[in-house]
Amino acid sequence: MKFFAAVSLVSGLFATAASAIDLHLEFAGGCSTSGGGYICQGWNPNTCCSVNAGTYFASGSFRAIPRNWNIQARGHAGPNCGSIRGQQDSAGRDYVCLGNGPFGGLGYGFNNRKMIRGAALDARNGEETEGCAQPNVLYLADGTQYNYTAIAETGQATEELVSLVEAGASADDIPSFEAFKLDEKLVL
Repeated sequence: MKFFAAVSLVSGLFATAASAIDLHLEFAGGCSTSGGGYICQGWNPNTCCSVNAGTYFASGSFRAIPRNWNIQARGHAGPNCGSIRGQQDSAGRDYVCLGNGPFGGLGYGFNNRKMIRGAALDARNGEETEGCAQPNVLYLADGTQYNYTAIAETGQATEELVSLVEAGASADDIPSFEAFKLDEKLVL
């Protein structure tokens, strides 16, 4: 019996480790993807996601959160990954919206709850974000997606691209980035 309990515990830990959350930095408010933005796909805890260009986002959302996780979703002041400007616990939800930007970046960490004499004591591990990293996907207002990691790695000037995306550019407005276009469109 103890063996099965141990196997169950270990397999549960591996399943948790394999899960990660998608963070959306959105130019439109209210966590709408209609204004274009960036996605930090499969993001790990305690790493802030930011465009690193002094760019501010009206909102940010956290998606694909495993329902058995209780995370602290954090919106950072800018530029980049500054101090925490807004935060919200997931409390068993698979989606969290931080709609009160502007945010320079997003990140999350895990919440721990301990019971002490019948009262819940908040113990957030005292973890802070461990650095700032760039998103891996850029998307336009029409849902067209680009491999932002590849764009940044080639040394392309991203400041102009960020401005175009923020202004609502379409794929026709940025033909020089055609090679970085992803096949799948973001469902808006």
